[in-house]
Amino acid sequence: MIWHLLLQTFLAFVGTIGFSIIFNVNRKELFFCGFAGAAGWTTYQLIIVPYPAAAVAATFLAASVVTIISRFVSNRRHMPATVYMIPGIIPLVPGIGIYYTMFFAVMGDNSEALLWGLHTLRISGVIAVGLLTVLTLPRKWFILGRDR
Repeated sequence: MIWHLLLQTFLAFVGTIGFSIIFNVNRKELFFCGFAGAAGWTTYQLIIVPYPAAAVAATFLAASVVTIISRFVSNRRHMPATVYMIPGIIPLVPGIGIYYTMFFAVMGDNSEALLWGLHTLRISGVIAVGLLTVLTLPRKWFILGRDR
């Protein structure tokens, strides 16, 4: 169990760095982008494994963790928070939901396509709400140490 979580955390870290490279993130910032993505994915897994029905809540908390880390790192590294947030949420994007929505729509199973589509929209919406919730907090809450 723990090895599975560690492997997934590592793969989320590497995958996030890969997308950061695609997004032309500065090389000096790649580790921090990977860290944000790995932390978000680990948060998601720590909630979803014991509570499989809590996908929406797990995604909200994971997106919030990515945004909190992004805000702290952005203040410390003097970069925009979106440099870390955009790649950091990549592991949370419901790609399988989008795939199954299209698959069932093409196959003519409209009820299953609707179920997957609504689930995908809920997950996508909750990612946005998780990001916005933390982004609305005052900047001074995310400044550490001597930067105050």
